[in-house]
Amino acid sequence: MITNKTTYNMKKLGLLGLIFVVAVQLSFAQASKVMAAYNYLEEYKLSMDGNDLIDAKEAIDAAVSNEVTSIQGKTWYYKGMIYQLLSKDSLLTKTDASYTAAALASFEKSVSLNDNKFRNKDDALNFMRAISADIFNSGVEKYQNGDFEGAYNDFFSMKAINTSLKKNGVELVVDTERTVSNAASAAEQGGMTKEAIEAYEDLLTYSKDANNYRFLASLYKKSGDKAKAMLILDEAAAAHPENADVIIDQLNYFIEDGKLADAIDKLDIAIKLQPENDMLYFVKGNAFDKNGDVEKAIVEYENAIRINPKNDKALYNAGAMYFLGANKYITEMNELGYKEVAKYNELDAKRKVMYLKAKPYFEKVLELLPGDEASTKALYKINSALSK
Repeated sequence: MITNKTTYNMKKLGLLGLIFVVAVQLSFAQASKVMAAYNYLEEYKLSMDGNDLIDAKEAIDAAVSNEVTSIQGKTWYYKGMIYQLLSKDSLLTKTDASYTAAALASFEKSVSLNDNKFRNKDDALNFMRAISADIFNSGVEKYQNGDFEGAYNDFFSMKAINTSLKKNGVELVVDTERTVSNAASAAEQGGMTKEAIEAYEDLLTYSKDANNYRFLASLYKKSGDKAKAMLILDEAAAAHPENADVIIDQLNYFIEDGKLADAIDKLDIAIKLQPENDMLYFVKGNAFDKNGDVEKAIVEYENAIRINPKNDKALYNAGAMYFLGANKYITEMNELGYKEVAKYNELDAKRKVMYLKAKPYFEKVLELLPGDEASTKALYKINSALSK
């Protein structure tokens, strides 16, 4: 005899069985979504019909939203492939700029899941690597076309991609230092000062190159934070004590603030430490030059040339001192009346003396740098004047 309790238990077992069957059916239904997405994907590869790709997208979107199939590596792997193709199919009307990002995120998700049944990890990483190349090339193209904001976004996104690839032991298409450098340059060119500062700050964690400090300092100055700019240049000077460009940048700040004495003091200390560093004398000459003290500037340029006869910068600047020094005589000559011939000839003789002093410096520059445009133009003017 079957009691009511027995009947209840049997009904309970029947209900549990029904729930189990429904669960299996739901699981199978979601698994079929993954299979459907895969089939649509294969159809698209054969037909190149965008409708197949849209159907694949709808199926895979449903699969990644389900708690059963969303924990399977292949689900996200298929989504990555589908979304990558969506990003490349120019015939589709439902294009979306986020497809590439979604593809990357999906491939990354597929390899991050602890799914022992997933067999396409290497393929997923190779897809990520290929996409990173596409994004970098896109950034280069946008930069060349003047779309600096778009280029910045592409280069900036590469850092996250590289981090994921490196984490999985995959060789990078473009090293992170280069992508961050490109992002910084794009932001700077695009007038995105805040983003450029952040990018150069980041870049300094990869490379302590002197120019990275200099560009960053320039951006801080541009943003109105001159004090921070000076601090960055101090860091640069500490890291690159022999870099003349850094010292010149610091010098320019001192000169802007009317602190030439401070600049000279700083240079004199450096010269005591490195008395045979010709660039320090060049920088000191540049300081006097900017302050209008021609005689002292020439002395320091000559000191630089004495130590290093091949210092083309010092040679050119020394020549320029004499070359430009002739201008005052030219101005006076132009102001004379047509009857003041004797005075004109006197001034012309003084002009030629200055040109004769300048000439050997420019000739030496051209020996070191054949074809140097500035020196070539100066010599042409000098020789023309001397031949009259």
